[in-house]
Amino acid sequence: MKILLVEEAAATRRRLTGLLEKQGHQVTTCDGLAQAKAALERDAFPLLILGSILPDENALYFCRKLRERDGGDGIFILMSADQAISADVKAALAAGANDYLTKPFQPDELALRLAVAENEIAKIGARRKTDATLEETTARVNEIVDKTSEGFFALDREWNVTTANAKAEQALGLDRAQLLGKNFWESFPALAGSAFEENCRKAMSEQSALQFETSVEGDLACFEVRAYPSSRGILIFFRDISDARRMKEQRLTANKLDSLGKFARGIAHDLNNALAVVSGKLRLAELEAPAHDGSLLGFIGEARSAARKAERLSGQLLIFANGEPSQKKLIPIAELVRKAAEFSLRGSELRAQYEIADDLARAEADPQQLEQIVHALVLNAREAVPNAGTIAIAAQNHSANESSGLPVEAGSYLKISIADRGPGVADESIAQIFQPYFTTKPDASGLGLAIANSLVKKQGGFLHLEKNSSAGATFSFYLPAISTSLVKEVSPPNENAESKRAKRVLVMDDEATIRELTAQLLATMNYDVTTVTEGEGAVRAYAQAAQEGRGFHAVLLDATVRGGLGGAETIARLREFDPNVNAIICSGYSDAAQMSEFLGCGFRAALPKPFTRRELAAVLEDAPEADAAAVR
Repeated sequence: MKILLVEEAAATRRRLTGLLEKQGHQVTTCDGLAQAKAALERDAFPLLILGSILPDENALYFCRKLRERDGGDGIFILMSADQAISADVKAALAAGANDYLTKPFQPDELALRLAVAENEIAKIGARRKTDATLEETTARVNEIVDKTSEGFFALDREWNVTTANAKAEQALGLDRAQLLGKNFWESFPALAGSAFEENCRKAMSEQSALQFETSVEGDLACFEVRAYPSSRGILIFFRDISDARRMKEQRLTANKLDSLGKFARGIAHDLNNALAVVSGKLRLAELEAPAHDGSLLGFIGEARSAARKAERLSGQLLIFANGEPSQKKLIPIAELVRKAAEFSLRGSELRAQYEIADDLARAEADPQQLEQIVHALVLNAREAVPNAGTIAIAAQNHSANESSGLPVEAGSYLKISIADRGPGVADESIAQIFQPYFTTKPDASGLGLAIANSLVKKQGGFLHLEKNSSAGATFSFYLPAISTSLVKEVSPPNENAESKRAKRVLVMDDEATIRELTAQLLATMNYDVTTVTEGEGAVRAYAQAAQEGRGFHAVLLDATVRGGLGGAETIARLREFDPNVNAIICSGYSDAAQMSEFLGCGFRAALPKPFTRRELAAVLEDAPEADAAAVR
């Protein structure tokens, strides 16, 4: 064992050195503390024998300073003096000495002291090794905890922070120096009394692990927390699950919308069939009514207007079910916006104040869907201003480029804005106003702005909350503009010319009222009509007519037939017999996407239900005719 002997008396140093070396120890001697300091700087000594009376410095002071330095507790200090006075022994032990040796040294006493020293030195070495291992392990654990994707911090039983990793620092907004040793609830008063504190205290009192989800009031973030209590305190692991929860909610919303959409499609299909009969019969009644009977014609006109509103409702159901724009048209926006706004403000004390550009371009859009967008935004403004006042509606041409900050392609757009003078949208609601089912009104569905936003996007535009303050909110949407030089006026179908053409038409529909109505409408246009209930009958009638040399000018096929061949299956059979069959698909599912699929099956045109006499005449006139040689 390496021993540092610090002794002023040369004779004592020699005698003690001899005794120590005889026992196999390696001894370095010093006559004063200055030499001892230098020796300790050069080498490590597990045992220091220190004389209590030294010429250059107080040995007790030196002993205390030695203990204070880094690694000073790893040296066994044996203090020596001429006589064992109790006060001196206490002073030596208080200064940091491990034991006391009395001069003159006796071999047996020295051997006993050294044995005790060696035993303690072995314990010190084992402890230091354990401490080093523990430090290494702690450092490794801290490194792992710091690199983990979860936040982690530990609290003692007094709720003071004892450790925290980098993720916790980031989430809590304080670094470790600001966290360690501080009471957690005092440092974060927003969490005091929250569900987070209740769960932590529950885990601590019951000494059982607990897993829960929590969020801070006014914060959209959500965290999954795992609390592990121990006798020393509690360990808290947490991770941000805000994105996962939003995705889950979006999936649930999508599933709800999908189920509701399927239900809406079924309702819209049946409603369209019923409306086709109502609208058609009203048109026939209008044709048969005496021209001088103004009251009757007025009643019929009002009924047709109500039917058209029901048709718009059916169209909205299909929009909700499919999210697809239906048939786009080149339309003047100003008149449509005024009409939709005035309709939406009926029954209220509000009035619309318009600012519409004289040179406003046109847009290619679905008129019914555009009305629905304006209706949703005006209704939203109406609900924000419960009392009398004005709603500002503006429409202007707008040029978008990279610097405009809009998420649309560069080009020309129509910008329509609806501004109210209500209290504005609450800051915490802005991120959710276009989400389905989100509403701050107890009696609202939360679908108006969501569907409006979807419709605008489907037509290549963009809807956003442009301005928001306590003085009101402004919603604006942009639609791709069509230059007026590119707009061609479309002439209405020539019903009189159509009525002079006596051609044969085959009608297939499983609804008796639809078959009867379609036949009656075609009869008013001088068509020769044959009706059947399903696809097999249509194939037989078509084949028989061809054999007799009386081919059909056109075939109207219902898309969906209960218990029989529908439109897609029927045209496949007809095309086997006649590749040039002039077939028109009719469907209560009147969305553009499905109609396009039917056209891909070989249909020459599509006629959505409900249809008017004018639309029926137009589709028969515009549909390309089949080769006469093939059908006659």
